[in-house]
Amino acid sequence: MSDDLHPSPEAAFARGQLLQNQHRIPDAISCYKQALELDAHHTPSFIMLALCWMNEDDTAAQSLDAARRAVALAPEDPFARSVMALAMNANAKDGQTAAIKEALQQAEEALALDPDSDFSHAVLARLHLRLRDYPRAEVAARAALALDTENSMAAEVLSIALLNQKKDADNQDLIRYQLERDAEDDSAHTSAGWMAVMKGDHKAANQHFLEALRLNPMNENARMGLIESYRARSWFYRSYLRFCHWMNQFTEGRQNAIMIGGFIGYKVLSGYLKGVSPFLANVVIGAWLILALWSHLARGLSTFFVTMDRFARQALRPREYWEGVVVGWLIFFGLASMILGYAFDEPRSGSVALTFVLAAVANAAAFTNDHHLGRHIYAIAAAFSGLGAIYSAISALAHLSLPYAGITGLLALLIGVLITWLRPFRVLYA
Repeated sequence: MSDDLHPSPEAAFARGQLLQNQHRIPDAISCYKQALELDAHHTPSFIMLALCWMNEDDTAAQSLDAARRAVALAPEDPFARSVMALAMNANAKDGQTAAIKEALQQAEEALALDPDSDFSHAVLARLHLRLRDYPRAEVAARAALALDTENSMAAEVLSIALLNQKKDADNQDLIRYQLERDAEDDSAHTSAGWMAVMKGDHKAANQHFLEALRLNPMNENARMGLIESYRARSWFYRSYLRFCHWMNQFTEGRQNAIMIGGFIGYKVLSGYLKGVSPFLANVVIGAWLILALWSHLARGLSTFFVTMDRFARQALRPREYWEGVVVGWLIFFGLASMILGYAFDEPRSGSVALTFVLAAVANAAAFTNDHHLGRHIYAIAAAFSGLGAIYSAISALAHLSLPYAGITGLLALLIGVLITWLRPFRVLYA
């Protein structure tokens, strides 16, 4: 009764922690704010507010401000400094490598303050993961788990690092241990789901992700995985995921070398076959074209099928929904142009169909690009490519002499071709 009439900051903070553990984040935030009203220097409340705010785009800046206040009050507190590193990471956009490395420096300083902090090791692991340095992420995550086997953040980062290095046996052992230790651990089910996705078992993946979301509805990694399990119902997307899983075992430099080597091999083989067998040369050229388009369009086309499932599409965010709609319809327009062209003997149908498909490539790239600068450039290019394809198609197939239709269609086609090269090498792409 006395606590209700005259609450202390410690009591308000304790209630906030209880609510946060129950995933009642808005109520927890209210309690932490109450604690700060009672004591404006209550460092733990600033720290927990930062943790509550950092996972939402509209409150990420508040998270960083709260973390900085906590560090200003307790500069030698490794937990506060680690939380600030996480907040800095949450505010850094994809492609802002310098900002992510600054967060990494904060995590290293936290670890220097307390080398035995499993939380600091786990934060360091997460930042190495963000920088795609999977070996270092693995080392840091293992160090955290050596200090505390129940550190769920470290276990989740370790699973992703192992998955991206194609260390499947180690990852399966880790997931099995996590689930045996605690079958109610949402991060363990999330890791199991991603492993199942990469193995091509979309049904098992779906079950694990749904269970993870039941245990923790705020688990964004599980929601993203659930979408992947729906996309993976398409065989062409499952094969694309397996290809990505195989490529992930190589460093980015080796991946680029494989792509360049594959293109050189294709050019040499197709050039040689032109003098031996034009038919085989055309087969090789067609296979290469299909492979290139498949790698760019598998996700968007699979998302298109998800949008047609009344239940599955409820898990889509607006951006993901429109990715499926736009990419799917551009592919449909391309196929329809080809079929109608053959049916009505329209000689320009082939170029129109190719322009639509390459416009789909441009839009598929734009919807999946989170680079802080590139996302805007790709979006403009995709919009011009898509509208240009429609405009030029109306002119060609309806036999209308629309102004600049020819040059518009050509530019739309060239944009699509350019993006097929820029996207794999991550030029302004994240």
